[in-house]
Amino acid sequence: MAFLVLSIVIFLGLFIGLNIQSKGGRYFFRFRGRSLVAFLALLIMTPAFFAKVSANEVGIVYDLLNGGLQDEALNEGLHIVSPFKQVNTISTKLRENSFSVTAQTGRIIRENEEGGTEETGGGQFATYQVTIQYSVEVVNAHQFYRSFGGNVVSQSIIEARIREALQSNSVEYDIFSILKGDLNEVRVNTEQDLIESLGEIGLIVNAFIINDIDAGDNIEQVVEAEATAAKQKEIALKDQEAELIRKETTKLSAEIQAETVVIEANAQAEAERILYSVTANAIYTMYEGQFLDAAGIVDETIKNDFEVNAVGGYLTITEIGEIVVKQLYYDTWDGVLPTIVTGDTTDIIVSP
Repeated sequence: MAFLVLSIVIFLGLFIGLNIQSKGGRYFFRFRGRSLVAFLALLIMTPAFFAKVSANEVGIVYDLLNGGLQDEALNEGLHIVSPFKQVNTISTKLRENSFSVTAQTGRIIRENEEGGTEETGGGQFATYQVTIQYSVEVVNAHQFYRSFGGNVVSQSIIEARIREALQSNSVEYDIFSILKGDLNEVRVNTEQDLIESLGEIGLIVNAFIINDIDAGDNIEQVVEAEATAAKQKEIALKDQEAELIRKETTKLSAEIQAETVVIEANAQAEAERILYSVTANAIYTMYEGQFLDAAGIVDETIKNDFEVNAVGGYLTITEIGEIVVKQLYYDTWDGVLPTIVTGDTTDIIVSP
């Protein structure tokens, strides 16, 4: 707009000045060709037809002939505009502010499960140390401009809206619940309210952070004592569980050892039974082998004649048993020579 007014003023001045003549002390206006040079002054208004919006900025349009501030927003870059429009730029960079906000917590007394009442720790005031990160929303930048009239954000307005949102959510919880774990719920709900509240004035909430909360020494000491007691109880329960596990482990180990002894005894007995069975079978097989005919079949006649009349000179089962047992002894001998002790009699004592 300024370039338009300036160029018109210069044009008129040059045009009139180049066409005024004097004669005999009198001045009069007469068009001359050289006055066309004045039209060059109109080139001064050229910048008025362009608007530049730099990086990380948004352009706000004020149209003098169309109702003033417009709802449209210009993005980054160069734009062709009417010379009657004024473009103001606003930064869209991330902004951050920190505040100390005091808010009241929930009800002091509530109804319990038994139908009676109990103290909740509500009604206490807590001081929140908060940080908010926000930026101008491009599509609603005109709302921001209407609210603040420029690029500077009023800190008192931001703080007031934080206080309002934090108070409405803090009162939903008692102070002990907040300190014991519901603080994040308060933060999330407050952030949602701020997104809506600050959105009305053209701001985007990028993050809302509760850095710390001060509920007073007395309240914090109570919470700390409860937390310490709960931790000690947890440790005691874990110690009991560990002791129980140790006892169960010892018991299980004893049962396994007992079962192992039984298994080993049963295995030894089974091995001896199998050995006795195999030995007896070997003795009987060797005994009958003496009476086999050419076809490999026991000749019962020869066998009966030997067993009844001792005819044939065959080995008895007792004799074969002694041979097999002696052979087993040598097969399982551990290499230690026996000690032979003799006395005045013909008795012989053999000890391994």
